[in-house]
Amino acid sequence: MKSRVLILFCFSLMVLGCSKDQNSGKPSLKVKSYTNLVTPDGSFSAVLSYSQSGGNLSGDTLMIYRHRYNQTPVPPADQTSDTFMTYMPQTPDASKAEFTASLSWANISYGINGENDTFDFKFVLIDLKGNRSDTAATGKVVVTQ
Repeated sequence: MKSRVLILFCFSLMVLGCSKDQNSGKPSLKVKSYTNLVTPDGSFSAVLSYSQSGGNLSGDTLMIYRHRYNQTPVPPADQTSDTFMTYMPQTPDASKAEFTASLSWANISYGINGENDTFDFKFVLIDLKGNRSDTAATGKVVVTQ
């Protein structure tokens, strides 16, 4: 009986010891800071923190999703996509990194009837193996007219 308990205990330790690091399978993405007020001559910027064991940002896809809070609907003729996509440039291998994602005022502003726009942005990183990061989000961002 004692040997079974000892074997079970050793097996449990082996399983725990062989468990993977939490970042080994998929990338992790967090928003460190962002622009919360965008003027007509400015742009929205977010500093993102990336980590992935044995990871590399080169060629990964960054998806940016825009969500509009304004009550006034955007006329169909003025609607644009709320999804922005970009490929990450070639970078040295690194399991942790910081980078900035930027969108110009002209690309994110609607300004229906001169009304300021209010958005939040969500970011998802997709690596070359198809692994998706957790979703990193900003708070509300005001885009002035």
